[in-house]
Amino acid sequence: MRILALLLLLLPATACVTVPRPRAAILLPPSVWPQDTLLHWYDIEGDTEAELRAQLDARGPEGHDAYTAWHVTWKFPFLQTEEGCTTGPVTTAVRVNVTLPRWKGPADERDPLVRRWRRYLDALKEHESGHRETGFRAATDITETLPALPPKPTCEEAEEAANTAAREVLERYRAGDIAYDAETRHGATQGAVFP
Repeated sequence: MRILALLLLLLPATACVTVPRPRAAILLPPSVWPQDTLLHWYDIEGDTEAELRAQLDARGPEGHDAYTAWHVTWKFPFLQTEEGCTTGPVTTAVRVNVTLPRWKGPADERDPLVRRWRRYLDALKEHESGHRETGFRAATDITETLPALPPKPTCEEAEEAANTAAREVLERYRAGDIAYDAETRHGATQGAVFP
């Protein structure tokens, strides 16, 4: 028994130990968009381009890698004149929600996969910013369109005409969002391609 213990002490101590690499969430800085934009993240995992692509495909919102939804509301007082009832000054509010992928990758910023991921996130941000701006352009169009409507005999008719006109503006800009995606191939022409 002593010989066995002595032999065990004399054997070189070798072992294969896998040390996990430090990982960090690789995100866009919080100042990427103003406070009127809410960022939502969905988590993905993986250590290779193929694994990350599979996660993006499986977990991405609305079948895409990222998604922006904007919502415009409007309000106005009525202005009664001799010619009839019209809207007074129109105010709008825009709510924007952007959903992006969040990957906990290697903490080393020099890692080639981390650098590719950062470039990809920057391109996604650029593409989604285009959708965000569409919502604000729609709001501006509504504030300009509604006061230009002709007076109606009653304020109820003026309200109906204003709301119909605002919804038509929104439909035009939603169609513009679809055209933007077609033109950029959902951001591919802006570099939003991974891998």
